[in-house]
Amino acid sequence: MAAGEKAPAVKAEETQDDEIVDLKEYFGEAYEEPEKETWIVTFLKGIMGALVGALPGMIVWVVLGKFRIRAAIVGFFLAAGAVKGYSLFTRKRRMPVVIGFFICTGIIAGTVYLAQRLTLSWLMTDSFEEAISVMRLTVTQQIKEENPEVPDSVIQSYIDFRLNSTYGFTKGDFGDCFIHFHRILGKLNMTKAYYGDLIQSYISAAMGAASLLKSAVQKRVRF
Repeated sequence: MAAGEKAPAVKAEETQDDEIVDLKEYFGEAYEEPEKETWIVTFLKGIMGALVGALPGMIVWVVLGKFRIRAAIVGFFLAAGAVKGYSLFTRKRRMPVVIGFFICTGIIAGTVYLAQRLTLSWLMTDSFEEAISVMRLTVTQQIKEENPEVPDSVIQSYIDFRLNSTYGFTKGDFGDCFIHFHRILGKLNMTKAYYGDLIQSYISAAMGAASLLKSAVQKRVRF
């Protein structure tokens, strides 16, 4: 090239393309293609995503239930959150629709059941702790009136025995109510009412999931 002549300009696009194309050649054997996400990892991420998505709705459900507020819309959003969470966590590698359906259904069913059980256990705690406290005072007074010489420790052991034989616990705190939940329902003749309420909760949750899926199909969003 003669002195004073300008070198031909190199277009930025060509330089960038050359760099991208030559990247593998430049690194040689040291260059590795990014590994694709394995099926099992995507499966576990799908479960985690559905659980994370359903968690806010479950928390709101329990808090409202504590104040005896029943809102079907909460089940709607719980299910919608589970489906959306599953979708976000499985973006890198899409799972078959059938698998996604079973994952979301399982998480929704589990969180709705857990929300109901937590809510009622919380409400039972308030009632049982007060009832047991009153029972201990009443029984102690009755026994003392008839047999003043009976030690308090013996009376409390007797009360504990009665509580254990009936409900399976002696305190009636949250842990007791949650663990012995179905036994308490049976003793209070509330089993049928509970399952009827649970079915209604599942229906509202199913409506939430169906609504989101319908919207996704109409908008051609991949889930």
